[in-house]
This record gives sequence, structure tokens and C-alpha cells, in this order.
Amino acid sequence: MLDDLRALAFFAKTVEFGSFKECATHFNVSPSIVSQHISQLETKYGVTLLYRSTRKLTLTPEGRDFHLKSEHMVHAAEEALLLLSQQSAEPTGMLRINMPSGLIKSHIMTRLCHFMKTYPKIKMDISFSDKRIDLIEQQTDLAIRVGDMKDSSLMTKKIATLDRVLVCTPDYAARHPTPHNGSDLTSWDWIKMKMMPPYRKLFDPDGQEHIISFDANIEVDNVEAMTTLSRNGLGLATPPICLVTKDLKHGNLIEVLPSWKVSDMEVYAIWPQNNVRRKLTSLLLEEAFS
Repeated sequence: MLDDLRALAFFAKTVEFGSFKECATHFNVSPSIVSQHISQLETKYGVTLLYRSTRKLTLTPEGRDFHLKSEHMVHAAEEALLLLSQQSAEPTGMLRINMPSGLIKSHIMTRLCHFMKTYPKIKMDISFSDKRIDLIEQQTDLAIRVGDMKDSSLMTKKIATLDRVLVCTPDYAARHPTPHNGSDLTSWDWIKMKMMPPYRKLFDPDGQEHIISFDANIEVDNVEAMTTLSRNGLGLATPPICLVTKDLKHGNLIEVLPSWKVSDMEVYAIWPQNNVRRKLTSLLLEEAFS
């Protein structure tokens, strides 16, 4: 029975991580031990759980059914152990976080760093991507997202407001007539983020909102890429101000229509309702994003 439970845990984590090696690292054993336990489980019960190849592991139909049950059991065990760890003097465990690359230089990352220093026994697995992932499918405990939240099945908390700025290079601006209002920018080249609409909301000095529509020749799915393209003279961009502070200071980029303001973007923390590590997630929300 104990060997079966160990093999069950190895199997569930191998599927979660996608490889014997990653599972072995998680449990601090050799990959051969992980593979051996899963093979013994298959032999004992006369089923094939995984198709093995040099490139990837694929679940068999029996493996998919078994994984659903084994995953629930392993997560329940992790939650029980986490409850004990939370009652100890120092919290321990693993948190998996996803956030946009554009926040790497923001105060949000500074808060995360402070949290990690405060709780050094909590392991952090942070992925940076501007694509919105499926938290359940990717086994992610918490994601930080910018913009409107549409998924009502996720728990949501607003944690910040992101200031943006309208920029281009001095050379690019010099090739165009000096703009006096937002509508003068409709013929300029804009670098568009794929997940955003083909317009920007600008506010004039009196606070009046203006919708500036444009046709973009360049689309990217990463805010750092958008900023780099603008920095190389390819057009207008609206990055978070934290990404271009040094560029503005040294004159690599200039602010276009400095008396006008780009609409802010709200930043949210989101997490699944049935989060296995909800106590650690709650601690992170309380300590870093309260």
C-alpha cells in the first residue's frame, strides 16, 4: 500500500511537471526511481499509464482517468501538510505565479521580492508572459493581470493602478508635424499589443477623454518588445512608465503631448477558488498586496 501511494505521488507529479527529471528533482530522488515506481504500478495492475518517448510523455486513456483521481489525492495531502506548516513558526511550501513581463521593473515586483525575503522557506516559481494562461490547466496558484477581468470563475483583487506614458524617439517625432491634440496622431505609426484594441484613450489638459484610433503596421504580444521597437524609432508606444524612466531621462525617448495623459490600467491578482495552496496565496495577498 505504501509503495502504491508513493508511486501514485510520483505519477501525479510527473504528469504535472511533464517529465521524470522534474518530478525527481521535486522529490530529491533520481529519475530512474520515479520511472521504476510508475512502471511497477503499471505492471502490478496490468495497465499502461504513460506513453514514453524521447521527447515527451503522453497519458493513455487509463492514465487520464487515474491522473484525475491521483491528482486530487496528492493535492489533498499537500493541503494537509501545508496546514501543519502554516501552524509552524515559519511558512513553507511552493507558490506558482504568472505575471506580465512589463511588470518586472514595477513596484509590484519589488513587493514580491520583499515577500520572498520575509518568507525565505516559501519556494517561488514565477513565469513572465503577456499571454493569459489558464490557471487551472497550468497549475498556477496566482496570476497578476493588467486590464479588464472577464473570467467570473476566478477570485479577483485589485492590487494597483499602472501609469502609462505615450512615447517615441526624438528622430521619429521630428519627421512629423508637431501634434497639438490627440487627433493629430492618427496618421502616426503605432505599435500595437495584440491583446489590446486598435485605439488608445487619451485625456486632454482639461480631463476630457478622447478615443484615438489607428491602423498598426506592427503587432506584438510582449510589452518589452513594444517598448524596444519604439525605442528603435518605429513609432508610438504606451508602455508602463516604469519601463521607460531611464529612456526619458537620457532622451532616448520623449513624451508625446506631455500635457495629455494616457488612461491608466488597473492591475489585478487572480486565483482559482479551489486553490490547493490557498493559505500561502492568502498570505501573499495580505503581505504584498494589501
